[in-house]
Amino acid sequence: MTITVEQIKSILAGTEENLRLLQKQPEYQALEQSENFVTQNELGLADAIQALSEVYQAITESECDLVSAVVSSQLPPSGISH
Repeated sequence: MTITVEQIKSILAGTEENLRLLQKQPEYQALEQSENFVTQNELGLADAIQALSEVYQAITESECDLVSAVVSSQLPPSGISH
């Protein structure tokens, strides 16, 4: 199975949005506030949302850097007149 960068970004954005919706649900908030709700390393849903956002941003920035590099490689060297 091949997956495109756009599909990866779409999955990340969709998952982030779903987690944001989940975070707002009273049922989830009640679970999270329960004394029995314990996560490893004290990470919570907000941390997962932040991580997805950072991964999405890193991919976007990498794409911009890649496009800039391709465009720069196609420009004639500076200082040389045609």
